[in-house]
Amino acid sequence: MEVKKISTEKLIDLKPNQRPVALDTFIGQWHITNVLRTAITSAQKRESPIGHTLFSGPSGFGKTTLATIIAKEMQSTIKAVTGYAISKPAEIISLINSLEKWDILFIDEIHRLRPNVEEVLYIAMEDYVIDVVMPEWDNMRIPVEPFTLIGATTKPESLSQPLKNRFVYTHHFMDYMPEEKNAIIRHYLDHHTIKLSNELWLDIISEKVDSVPREIFNLTVRLRDYIVTNNIDVVDSNIWDAFIAHSRIDDGGMSVLHQKYLDVLEKYDRPIWLRTISVQLGMNEKAIEEDVEPLLLKLGKIEKKAGGRVLI
Repeated sequence: MEVKKISTEKLIDLKPNQRPVALDTFIGQWHITNVLRTAITSAQKRESPIGHTLFSGPSGFGKTTLATIIAKEMQSTIKAVTGYAISKPAEIISLINSLEKWDILFIDEIHRLRPNVEEVLYIAMEDYVIDVVMPEWDNMRIPVEPFTLIGATTKPESLSQPLKNRFVYTHHFMDYMPEEKNAIIRHYLDHHTIKLSNELWLDIISEKVDSVPREIFNLTVRLRDYIVTNNIDVVDSNIWDAFIAHSRIDDGGMSVLHQKYLDVLEKYDRPIWLRTISVQLGMNEKAIEEDVEPLLLKLGKIEKKAGGRVLI
């Protein structure tokens, strides 16, 4: 089990153009950051840990970033681990027991925790104690330091209800508004020192990428590599069109794979099963559902029906 310990002292030294390191610099998700700001202020005044918090939403929306920001604002240390990496109750007990006062335990993909591991968390979250079975005695209840559990999940429906009920705050990440999307694009363009001509507006770039911070970051990295390789100082509309053609990016951020998926549906001209699409694309069905279809559904290109997938 790999546990990453992140010192918030180091976060203070990060350059402002990297990932946001404060609530005031986190773009969008105001329905979350406003509540978090209140929770953090209350915790600081009470000199207590912030209430246990659950983040849900699509991958790449900033759940890990926001958890790290909470740690910095609380001047706490955050220890990060993924749910699938904890396979035994003894592992979560050891991890919780290692936490110091007001530490934050961040569990990514928390929906992948096993039921027997979840059960250990219940009492630790509520009463700051853990139950340990001794070889020659009854169960022994050991106190642990007050801590905050922050869970992140892309599948909140997979969490058990008892675990959900232990979270004081539950926040779902929503899609970014156009102006927020443009602000994120500008943020990463500045980070990579990419200069645009006056004729190339952010809206033009926005048309070629999904409104997901991680996807925007990836696009700006690819653009940076393109202009560095070709010794370009300023990106104008002609250079942008050349980059899009070179990278084979379509509207909304669709890739060659997305277009091939659509070509398969168009060829059959009737509802077809995912298995058929999987064979045509040479991909695993689960990979198609998780990596290809979400964007096509979001863009309104396809529809899932009882008889299979169809073009819209």
